[in-house]
Amino acid sequence: MVNQIPIPQAKYELLNSVIPKHSRCSRVVCLTLPLLIIGFLFIIAGVWIDVQGVLGRGEEGKIGKILSIENAQTFAWTRRARMYAESAKENQNVDRNSTLDSGPPSLDSPPDPFVVCYYTLPRFLNTSGDLGPSDLDPRICTHIIVGFASVVNSILSPGPFPNIYEGVSALKRKFPKLKTMISAGGINEIDSGFPEMVKTRENRKIFIDSVLNVTKMYNLDGLDVDWEFPAWLGGRERERIYFVQLLEEMRRAFDRSGRQLILSAAVAAPSAIIDESYNVPQIAEHVDFINLMSYDYHYYVWYLPVTGLNAPLYSNPLDGGYAATLNVNYSAFYWVSKGMPKEKIVVGIPTYGHSFLLDNEANHGIMAPAKGYGHLGEMGFVRYWDICGFIRRGGSKVFDEDSRTPYVYGGQEWVSFDDQVSVMEKVEWIKSSGFKGAMILSLNTDDWNDTCHKNQTFPLTRVIANNLMRSRGV
Repeated sequence: MVNQIPIPQAKYELLNSVIPKHSRCSRVVCLTLPLLIIGFLFIIAGVWIDVQGVLGRGEEGKIGKILSIENAQTFAWTRRARMYAESAKENQNVDRNSTLDSGPPSLDSPPDPFVVCYYTLPRFLNTSGDLGPSDLDPRICTHIIVGFASVVNSILSPGPFPNIYEGVSALKRKFPKLKTMISAGGINEIDSGFPEMVKTRENRKIFIDSVLNVTKMYNLDGLDVDWEFPAWLGGRERERIYFVQLLEEMRRAFDRSGRQLILSAAVAAPSAIIDESYNVPQIAEHVDFINLMSYDYHYYVWYLPVTGLNAPLYSNPLDGGYAATLNVNYSAFYWVSKGMPKEKIVVGIPTYGHSFLLDNEANHGIMAPAKGYGHLGEMGFVRYWDICGFIRRGGSKVFDEDSRTPYVYGGQEWVSFDDQVSVMEKVEWIKSSGFKGAMILSLNTDDWNDTCHKNQTFPLTRVIANNLMRSRGV
């Protein structure tokens, strides 16, 4: 049964019922007071809309004046989740075909499947700063992508932690098959980063030269382009073209470098963003693979105040219309239908959850009314080991049979997440569908300090590695 949110009915009273007949207020005062109240309400509404719009567009300079957000990467991840929510808002009445022809199951997995692991720099989203390169386990990743560098004045800026890149690259001494890369993205990728850089061939050349220099300096194997998202939410329409030009020119420079550099792109999962942001066949010509950001499908926003699953493998019967397309299975095959070869698609799996604050503790299912982020985590993002702690403290865990994804609730707290069972199901689906592999976001939010399972670090990533990389004896 669908949980419906009652729409509050406004109760109106005649002005005469609240103002005595013999009131001494003058006509001017009586007219001015309501106007002042209405004006004040408009100001409040304007500030709120401004904040919401900034979160969607990523205007980091402006948001810094409105909200105090110390963690830039938390804000960047929040902005992506809000842009995904915006795609649902704008298309909620669009009746899209929620089924795609996936073809027959693949009999054989792609050769040498990838396990691509994002590793975020210290003081970025949901990290304590204690996870250093020496704490990583290179055996459970084929690629480690360090993020996130910025694009500043058309130059790739690695940030203030060069020792991190050096430490990750040093892992290749003992594990020479490991590939290490740098990801360009972050807080300025909508306004002053990628959009400014891609406008001219000269700027793009400056950027590409800086990428060649940085990858050589830190002995890295390539670049991951994490532009979220060309031409989306007020972006210039030509950004879609510029994006392809950047990839084409970078591919040419990489091939000429003689270093066998890898070029990947982190790309959106919702079909509405895919349609607006990407020329898929042309992208496929130039990238080695894409990292499909198949998570953040449901996130608390004021205009969609209901609980939802972070990364459902399949749709839930409660989903209808466009919402029925917001799942991993649909997104991956939508990229295939647009022209991306399966062998170039690496499917994203999150190691964090999304929290909601229930409006009514007794109504705790999917699409239950919510009134904000949960208390766990930061701005609705919760690390896997914090979710484990919540379950140990008495949280009630539910596995949704339709989406093949769990959630947990307790009191007003409600969290959607992936556990070892749901991750395993996604891995089996990746293999049977013939995709190239799995991407993890991120190593930092997995249980790297063996809080959930004694003497077992990175349990979610390890499930993926154990089933995709058996030949490496993990």
